[in-house]
Amino acid sequence: MFQSSGKVGEGPFLESFDRARFSDPALGAEYRVSLSAEGYRLEFSRESTGVRGERILGWFIGSGRVARSYASSVEGFLFQAPVSYFTRSATWGVSPGFEQHSSLHLTRAVGVKCLQCHASRLQLVAGSENRFRAPPFLEGGVGCERCHGPGQRHVDKMMKGDRRGPSQIVNPAKLEPARRDSVCAQCHLTGAVRVPRARATRAAYQPGELLSDHTAYFVWTGRESAGVGANSHFEKLQQSACKRASGNRLWCGSCHDPHSEPAAAQRADYYRTRCLQCHQSPACKEKMETRRQAQDDCTACHMPKGQVRETEHAAFTDHSLPRRPTRSAGSPAPGPLLAPFWKSPVEERDLGLAYALVAGADPALRRRAYELLQKAAARDPEDITVLIQLAQFQEAASQEDQALAISERILRLDPSQTAIAVNLGTYYVKRGRTPEALRLWNDALSRNPGLTGARINVAVAQYRAGEAAAAEATLRKALQYDPDQETARKLLAEIRAGSR
Repeated sequence: MFQSSGKVGEGPFLESFDRARFSDPALGAEYRVSLSAEGYRLEFSRESTGVRGERILGWFIGSGRVARSYASSVEGFLFQAPVSYFTRSATWGVSPGFEQHSSLHLTRAVGVKCLQCHASRLQLVAGSENRFRAPPFLEGGVGCERCHGPGQRHVDKMMKGDRRGPSQIVNPAKLEPARRDSVCAQCHLTGAVRVPRARATRAAYQPGELLSDHTAYFVWTGRESAGVGANSHFEKLQQSACKRASGNRLWCGSCHDPHSEPAAAQRADYYRTRCLQCHQSPACKEKMETRRQAQDDCTACHMPKGQVRETEHAAFTDHSLPRRPTRSAGSPAPGPLLAPFWKSPVEERDLGLAYALVAGADPALRRRAYELLQKAAARDPEDITVLIQLAQFQEAASQEDQALAISERILRLDPSQTAIAVNLGTYYVKRGRTPEALRLWNDALSRNPGLTGARINVAVAQYRAGEAAAAEATLRKALQYDPDQETARKLLAEIRAGSR
């Protein structure tokens, strides 16, 4: 965990650059990663649009055990690079999730939600989405306080000379099972969807508390999640026969020492020793069908590595502990209902938000979500998370007046909601309220300058007002962050042609 983020080029893990030039055939893009004095240099080009440029990758995210992603800073704002390093093949490739884009995508913001499970002591500039002071985090990797709670309380106690009683440092292994498991689940549980609870929106989870008091996790009923997810370790372990049989005795710490890991040559014996704490049996005598490995390697059969749902290039260990090796049959369709992962009572508000996040175009799920959220909004008219989803439902239903009213209410409660501000600006323009729209768009861009759509809106408004030079400058700024944005390029060409 201590290697889960940091400055590129530092630490015991180093990437290979032997296969650092690659292409994305679907997009027609070419990439090359190389060493530079500032960090790793990413060069990109796309012949069909004539776009080429570079970014300096200053920070890595991921330990490198499986893969690593990277972030670049543009004027202090942090964005995820479209390339990743995949350790098993020692190759560079397109980052998971970037294959779906129709242009070079360089404006995926890296904010607190992206970094909080990978880095410590983040330096986010207040009021922004992805602007950080340099460096963006003061401590790479997962720091002590992530699992042991705030150290200041312990320091204060010792400074007072109070040596009696608890040290104020949380020891997860000594917590009751639900609180113990919450420490690991905060980063290693994904579920089908997770929803911040209304009563916990102003207080972050701290070790020793129940994670379920802060976040509601939901899974589909009637099936076990297929495939291995990048963060599905905790969920998979709960599905295992070992966990069901041993109950609270088996937890992440039964096999993993969070402070160290065995060397590669000792891993098979190390983990077999953990298995034999419960399974006192002779070495497995069954022949392995697919691999020739030592038969005393329990994990080879019972914790196979499988392709990750999110990417074709990486494999994660299956923590469901199948009795015999199985081949994935692919991902079945989601079940019809969501249920709380923690098997605890569920609030209608949380369930409505969960359905809203997974509904997609399913009319039945969207209707169920909308009904639940309407009830939740009636109970708490200032629940911003609920209001945001309701605004999206109203917009999708072409009920702009209702969406406008809800959006205004959201921004009165929290002006930092940039997506809502951008949408509200479009409603204002349609109603002849362009100055108010420009104020909203410019405020959103001050919080995240990678919002290309908002910047194009500003340029169009400027051009219609006869401010061609200002519109041109706005579009040049848009292309600085998002150089392959076709609409911005075309509009800039039209403005320049009209100015001749």
